[in-house]
Amino acid sequence: MVNVTRIVGAILFVVGVVAYVATGFASVTALLPSLLGIVIGVLGIVAGRIEASQHAIHAALVVALFGLLGSLQPLGGLADAEAAAITSLVSVLVLAVYLVVAIRSFASARRSR
Repeated sequence: MVNVTRIVGAILFVVGVVAYVATGFASVTALLPSLLGIVIGVLGIVAGRIEASQHAIHAALVVALFGLLGSLQPLGGLADAEAAAITSLVSVLVLAVYLVVAIRSFASARRSR
């Protein structure tokens, strides 16, 4: 789960930077996925270095859940801001897959005990 968390953080960081460049550096809010990616990525790095990695992964999942919920709002205005809607859609997909993978991983770990 640690490596998956780091990869998700990196993907979100790239999504935010690409969105910011694609909008012609006009909207700083296009960097919001990058902010999420940095937080999730740092938590993934912390999880790899401490004994209580479960706590860092759980914190990353809480951030991912809030990020998912926050990314749903711009999807309603697809015609208004196309770049924002596309960025939000990619963020929602990445975060949803991450949450599903994490839930399956936790369930599998629980069954193996």
